Formats: sequence, structure tokens, C-alpha cells
Amino acid sequence: MTEIPSYFRYWGKARKDPEQSGPDFHLLPYHCLDVAAVADMWWTQSSAIKNAFIQLSGLDETRIKAWVLFFVALHDYGKWDLRFQRKAPMVWDAVNPDLAVFDLPLSEHEIKTYFHGPEGLAWFYRDNENRFSTSDWMDKGSEDWTHWCGWLAAVAGHHGHIPKSQPDEAGLPIRCQDAEPLLKAARLAWLEELETLYLQPAGLSLADNPPELDERSQIMLAGFCSVCDWLGSSDFFPYVSEYPKPQKTLKDWYEHRFKYAEKSLIAAGVLSHTQPKPSIEKLLGAGQLPRQIQCLVDDLPLTQSLTLIEASTGSGKTEAALAYAWKLLNQGLADSIVFALPTQATANAMFARLERAAETIFRQETNLVLAHGKARYQELFKSMKQIGKRQILQGKEEAWVQCGEWLAQSRKRVFLGQIGVCTVDQVLVSVLPVKHKFVRGFGIGRSVLIVDEVHAYDSYMYGLLTGVLQQQRASGGSAVLLSATLPAHQKQALADAWQCQLDETVNHYPLITHCQQNQVKTFDLEHLPEPQPEKQFVSIELIKDESLLPNEELLRRIMEAVSKGAQVCLVCNLVDVAQKIYRILSERMDEYPGINQDQISLFHSRFTFTDRQQKEQSVLDTFGVKPKPENARDKGHVLIATQVVEQSLDVDFDWLLTQLCPVDLLFQRMGRLHRHSRKRPIGFEQRLCTILVPDSLDYQLHELIYGNSRVLWRTHQLLEKTVQQGGQIEFPTAYRAWIEPVYQEDEWNDEPEIVKASYEKFSENAFASKCNAKALMNSGMNPLNDDDAKVSLLTRDGEMSLSLVPYVVSTDGNRCLLNGQAVDEMEEAERFEAINLNTIPVPHSWGRKSGQLPEPDSNGLIWLEMQKQHRGYCGEFGIWQYSYSSQNGFQRVDNAPKEMK
Repeated sequence: MTEIPSYFRYWGKARKDPEQSGPDFHLLPYHCLDVAAVADMWWTQSSAIKNAFIQLSGLDETRIKAWVLFFVALHDYGKWDLRFQRKAPMVWDAVNPDLAVFDLPLSEHEIKTYFHGPEGLAWFYRDNENRFSTSDWMDKGSEDWTHWCGWLAAVAGHHGHIPKSQPDEAGLPIRCQDAEPLLKAARLAWLEELETLYLQPAGLSLADNPPELDERSQIMLAGFCSVCDWLGSSDFFPYVSEYPKPQKTLKDWYEHRFKYAEKSLIAAGVLSHTQPKPSIEKLLGAGQLPRQIQCLVDDLPLTQSLTLIEASTGSGKTEAALAYAWKLLNQGLADSIVFALPTQATANAMFARLERAAETIFRQETNLVLAHGKARYQELFKSMKQIGKRQILQGKEEAWVQCGEWLAQSRKRVFLGQIGVCTVDQVLVSVLPVKHKFVRGFGIGRSVLIVDEVHAYDSYMYGLLTGVLQQQRASGGSAVLLSATLPAHQKQALADAWQCQLDETVNHYPLITHCQQNQVKTFDLEHLPEPQPEKQFVSIELIKDESLLPNEELLRRIMEAVSKGAQVCLVCNLVDVAQKIYRILSERMDEYPGINQDQISLFHSRFTFTDRQQKEQSVLDTFGVKPKPENARDKGHVLIATQVVEQSLDVDFDWLLTQLCPVDLLFQRMGRLHRHSRKRPIGFEQRLCTILVPDSLDYQLHELIYGNSRVLWRTHQLLEKTVQQGGQIEFPTAYRAWIEPVYQEDEWNDEPEIVKASYEKFSENAFASKCNAKALMNSGMNPLNDDDAKVSLLTRDGEMSLSLVPYVVSTDGNRCLLNGQAVDEMEEAERFEAINLNTIPVPHSWGRKSGQLPEPDSNGLIWLEMQKQHRGYCGEFGIWQYSYSSQNGFQRVDNAPKEMK
């Protein structure tokens, strides 16, 4: 009788539910090969993954594929340990009924605290101590270990954290050390089996060293291995508990599992099959011709690159970026697209646009995923919440449970779709110390990363974005950055991440800058027969008010405009101000009998996510490109909004009013004026932007919002000068002519001392922010859980919003969210998602002093009890009264007597 190899006397996966069909356990070698089969099949069907690993290693495809599959099959090396095997004692007995030597005493604590990922790295070193050590086994100075450790740490980190390169000494408790020789023999036998299966056919052996991996290469491998482990642990792979039949080789069994691997990849929606012959014309649709920047898409090199697209609002940057991404996908340079935007509102709006584009780009129904909810074609991942509840004997160590917990939070799924839409924060987390960050890094690395509104980020976020771009370049991915325009120093900072030097004398507009392998090419419209972008003029009027608030006359003009059928928008820099103006206008409806409450809208960030989505859709229905109903614009409306309306929302107003803000954001707001060709009400045929400005150098809270009074002052000065010269701004000329001088680092001759002092302080803070971002990316801190609400704080500098969860107490004493869900009765994954959809961002300053808000819980969430009222909810804490309604959002009022303040 043929002797069963020793490595088969160990289980890798075990069920807890006896009612589930099939065997109760899955043998460890089989599970390792299931995961490798997913990797093998994915490699075969993804040129992007294949090319990325070739680039990272410098090896030919045959040898690098052999090393990748070899190490992926080693990912559970630490499961050949008695402490892991005893996590399911009955299964262990079933696998080894005749091995009494293993019935040694182990405490519950020793079993529970054994984690096979990092321990597997330590075991591998100790099993091969003679090769890797120089003087004693803790000396990691050998060259061999340097090469092997990077790979082993990456695959051993598949459960959330890549272990350090110097593992703690491995070993069973002293009373169990008699078992070590048999365990070691099984592990080494498995190692030799993998050598035969993967290395030898490629002309390699265990005596060879794999290529050395740097940190970013580790992230790619760890992310790839994790997702393969998740899929290889899914229900697509039936358990097998029987030893192999003598006539069957392990290779035969391995290749038989390919069919399950392919099914899991298809169900997950991670395989990409693009439509042939990509073009901007196909993306635009029948009857639509490329215009402006879109005419340059066919000139761009098809290679891994960083591409910066600068063009005016409404010029078609998004479609240009998608068309170029389609070409890169078609060349096998990427598998998917990740589209990152500044805010959730802009991400929601982009999702609707990408739904149409996805059908053009991809051949099959597309796994299009929006962070926070909306998704389609997720046959496998849509049931993550249920899968995460599955009862298994190895507990939290089970890959499928971890997959369920991670992906049940819908914002994570964007990195495993074919098109993922998210806020930029979700991308920035990929370079921060959080668990499973390498899954994000891998997902982004296999994608064309498109980042919209790049000008909208502060110095700290730029520091993190630079890290993301460096990681993207190292992993073989591409990035496309979109903006109306960028100051020269900001463009250079982004190009530095791609190790490219820009030519500052190139100032055409619109412009595409393409960076690859230390080479820079620029593309403009001058050489094309297409006429230059049509000139557009915006008339401006300045109204001075110390608090930047509309006076009585301006409020009257707004209401009269609405009564004449105009679509009006007033953009405020502060939520409190927007709520105040909305309240004033609502109270004045009686003065205008022809105006109803539904003609006055309020849109800001301080709503629950669910209510905010409804608000956002209502705004798009009223002011979007295709109003719903079609006659929605037959009567006038006024929208009181904050910055949420200025970026990526396709809305169109007849008259725009705004508080003073930095010039680039001001131009973004102006881009919502007469955005589409349509008939305008009498008196609003020409673009008009009314800007509220101060009559002094005191910018108050507005300076705190934007952090830089110099750009506010300079923007104000150019506006005053323009009014003196006729009151019109010409686009697109103004983008270069205004933004470059406003953001130039040299002082203007007439800058007031107070502005100089403010900018000096801002510069010091900006430099410190960049240093903080770099330090955090390189920190050795223990990774935070990726479902921790405090993680989002890491992507913003300083005082990011607090996360507040309003709730009511039911008659039976349970906490209920405002949508009625009893939060304490939910399963963990459902609970987190439900809370996430009912959380409200509030200013960090609200929690600065004790007594203003309750203390946050361990997840950084602030729970505020409220009571149901006729028109919403009301609550008190300390001296503050809080209220919430789906119409006004979240507000607070100071109820303290004057003597208490």
C-alpha cells in the first residue's frame, strides 16, 4: 500500500454546523492548492496582474509565475502546528486517529492566541535555520533570508497585517516539543512537494533565491494572495476529507480544481473583458463628436503612466479619462477602474454616469460598485453579511469570515469591482497603517486610478496622495488626475511621485501632461483642426457684507427671480449659514404668493447618508441635465447649498450667488452657470455670478475653512479689479490667468502685512502636514481595524468631522436609529453598515470642550439620544439643544443663559 504523505494528516478548514452538507473538514494541502488554483486562473486571465509581477520582479513570465504560485501555496504554512490543529479537536482526531503523540496538553489560551499567519513565517525560518542563520537563528543578516522573508511575510500577512521581517522565535510549549519533529517533517515534505509542482517545471529549485521584494511589491503580493485566499475559501470549492487515490497525482487534483477557481472569479466579478476597438466616439454615443480635450485621447501613449488632464468645467474630462482608461484596459495594462472623488455626493453623481459608460467599455454585465451601497453583478459578494456569520471551528482566522467582515462594509467593495466609485479617502487609506490595507493597494494597483477635482485637497492629503501615486507606479498601475487647472508647484509635486520633471514654460490650455519612465509629453489643441474652446463670459457683481451674508435687498432679488421662473443657487461656506438663510427664505414665502415650499431647497453635508442621497437626487431631478419631471424647470427654484454642490455634480443654474472662496473653487461654482444649452428666463440670458465679499481683511471663519487667507485676499483683489474693468471674466483664459498668480509662492507687491503673516503660518502648517503624512505612511504603529470609525480621521489633517449617531430609545429600552432599526439587535456586519448609513458628520469643534457632546465610544462614534417630534427629532446635552429633520438636517442651538457663556 502506498504511504500517505505526512502533510495530508492535517486539516485546513472545518465546519461547525453539522447540518451543512458535505464533509466536516477540508484537508490542508487541498485548501492551499485551491488558493493557488485561483491565483493560477486569475494570472492566466489577467494581463495586468501578470505584467505587474513581471515588472516588480524583473524576471520572465515563466519564472515569476512559478515563484508567485509557490508562495501563494505556502500561505498557510503556520497551520502545520499543533495549536492550530487543536482549534478543532474532533476534526484533529478524525484526521489523526492513530497519532496519540499529539494528544499533548495545550491550554485554551495557547490555542486561542495562536495565529498561523505570523507564526508561519517564524516556523519557516526555524525549519530552514541552517540555511538562513549566520551565528544564531535570531540573526537575520543572511542574504538568503532577505530574499525569502519578503515573499513569506507577504503571503503570511493574508489575514490583515504583513508581519515584521524578524519574527519571534517559533516553537511549541516545552511539554509539547516531542511533536515538533513530526510537524517539521510534514512542513518540509509540503515544501518539497511545492518545489516539484511549481519550481522545477520553471527550471528553479529550493536552492534558488526568489527576487527581493520591496515594501510596495509586498503589498501587491499580499493583496493578491488575500483575495485568492478569500475566493479559494468560498463555497465554490467543495470540501475533500479523503486522502488522494494512489493513481492520482497532486498535479491532477490541482488542475481539476481550476473549474471551481474560474467560477469563483466570475461570480466575484473581478475578471475584465473589454469591448474591442475602444474609442471616445463609442463612449460618447451616437451623434456625439469629441470636443476640446476629448480630441487628444487617441494621441496618448498606451503605457503605464501618470496623466494629468487640465480642462474647464463641463469640457468632458471625465469621458476623456474613461476613454483613455478603456484603451489601457484593452492593452492589458489594467483590469479595472477606480474613480475617486472629493465627496460622497460627487461619488454618487459619478456612479450614474459610469453606469452608462460601463455598458460600453465591458463585454459582460459589469461589477460596477459604489462605495456605500449601490452595486450590481455581485453574485458572490452580495451575500457577504450572511457568509460572515457562518459558524466555523477556526473562528476569526478563517479567510472567508474575514472576507465577509471586510466586504460587508460596502465601501470596501470598490476595490474588487471592474469599476469602483468612491471618495478619495478610501484610496488614501491604502497607504496608511490599517488592516488589509494591502487589499486596497492591490485593488488600486490592478486598476486605472482616476482622481477627480485634484485641486480640492489640502497639503496633508496631497502628502498621502503622493504616497498612493508612488505605490501605483511601483505596482505597475496607471493614474489619471483631473482638474480645471493646477498651479505649477502642485503639478510638479504630483509629477515627482512618478519621478518626472515638468517644463514650467508649457502653459497651453486645455492641456494633457503625460508622465512615464522619467519622460514627459504634453498634448494641446493647437495642432488639431478642432477649433479652440468657445469663449464664455461670466459677469460678476460684488456685494460687500462683513459677515458675507445676503442683505435684505439681495434676499428680495432672489425670491423675485424664483417667481420669474429662474433656477437660482446660493453657495455658502458654512452649513450653519446655509441653514439660517434657508430658514429666512422659508419664512418669507407668504410675501410671495406664487412661491411654494417645494421651490426652496437646502443641500449640505449634515444629513444622515440615507437622507442625503434623497436630497441629492432631488437636486439632480430639479437642476440636472434632464429634469424630472420634464416640466420641473417651468417654475423657478432656489437651492441653498454648501460646497457639496461645487464639484462633479451636473447641475445647471440661471443665476449663481456665492460667498467668497479660493479662486479655483469659485471657478468650479461658476461652472454650474448655464452649464447646458437651454432657453433661459427673461433677465437671465447672460451668465451672472453674485459674490459676497467682506469690506475688510477679516475673513473670519472663512479663513479657517480654507486655511489660507492669502488666496482669499488675492481672489478678492482680482475680483475688484475685474469689476473696475467692466465686470466680466473670460473663460477658459481665466483658468491660467487667475489661478497661477493667486497660488504663486512669491509675494505680491501690495500684500498687507496681516496677509503675509497669515500665509507664513499657513505655510508652516502645510509643511508640517506633509511631514505628518509621510511619517504616518512610514510609521511602525500597530494597524487599526479597518472597520474602526477613527480610521477615516487619518486621511484628513487636523480637525476632521466627528461621526455622530442620533438615536431614540424604544418602549422596550432598545436603541433605534432614526430610520427605526433596532441597532443593538443586529448582527455585527449589519450593525456597522446600518450605523454607517445613519451617521452624521459634525464639526470637530463641537466636541472640543467637555459637555458639548457625549464622549465617543471605542469606535469613535458619538451616540446622541433624541426624542421624536412632529417634524423631526430633538435632543439636549449640556447647554446645547440639537434637532434633526430630513428637510433641514442636523442643527444645534445654544440654550445657555448669557451669564453662563
